[in-house]
Amino acid sequence: MMKVSKKIAKNGSITMPKQMRADTGLFAGNAVDIESHADGSITVKPTVPCCRLCGSVDQLVSVDGLTLCRGCARKIYDKVVAK
Repeated sequence: MMKVSKKIAKNGSITMPKQMRADTGLFAGNAVDIESHADGSITVKPTVPCCRLCGSVDQLVSVDGLTLCRGCARKIYDKVVAK
């Protein structure tokens, strides 16, 4: 878990740190849902599931809570099993 303090820009935007995006599997171009809560907290989640490694939304598989596209899963399989 990562905690970062950021200032809101004049236009109302907030930049999410690169490491935080990488840790959560969010990529440039991915759509996100932003939800506010009664306690003042905000959550940001992908609108649709996407591959944790490349950001693809096509041909996804989920293993123990980790979502990958079949292409990335194949690359990992080939590196681990085929070698």
